[in-house]
Amino acid sequence: MLSAVVSGYLDPADASLIPAKPNPAYRYLRVEVDGRAPALLVLGYLDADPQGEIEVWYSAKREMIRTQNGRIVGTAGLEVDWRGLRHASAPPAWTGVPAQGARYARIRDVFPGYRYAVSEQVELQPLPAVPALRLPDVLPVGLAGGYRWFRETATGALPALPPAWFAWGVHQGQATVVYSEQCLSATFCLKLLRWPLPEGAL
Repeated sequence: MLSAVVSGYLDPADASLIPAKPNPAYRYLRVEVDGRAPALLVLGYLDADPQGEIEVWYSAKREMIRTQNGRIVGTAGLEVDWRGLRHASAPPAWTGVPAQGARYARIRDVFPGYRYAVSEQVELQPLPAVPALRLPDVLPVGLAGGYRWFRETATGALPALPPAWFAWGVHQGQATVVYSEQCLSATFCLKLLRWPLPEGAL
């Protein structure tokens, strides 16, 4: 296990240390922040939740990211943390997003700054093609083009967050969000990729 990029422990030259075929007994999440070396987090455990299982990922330095249906719903040990996120109205299933898009509401607690109960409306929109993003070098555009892409735009809180991007495909035989770009602040954004490379698309 490597230390998390979000704390800046790795030198960019160490990016090659992430194994292309890690121990198959574990599940991994490759995390990248622009300008820093990527890191590998391991799935610690699953939390049951009525809106879908919450995956709890850990780095070697005990940074933690919680994801639910591909969305970040909590973090700890990062330079910006969402200590908790609650959906006032549940997001639709990725397979059930209508062509015209959908909206849902969320509430999050942000550190530093001790901002509690930040309320936002989120607009979810399916996309016809791969958006114009700077994808990680390990995710070929040809593979990305086979995924179903979505954009989420949050409004109601200042400073506003950049849009979030999600790619729905297949990883280890299961349909899931295989790649996403999500920002915890206006300037702190994470690229999350299930690792090793996804095997297919939907």
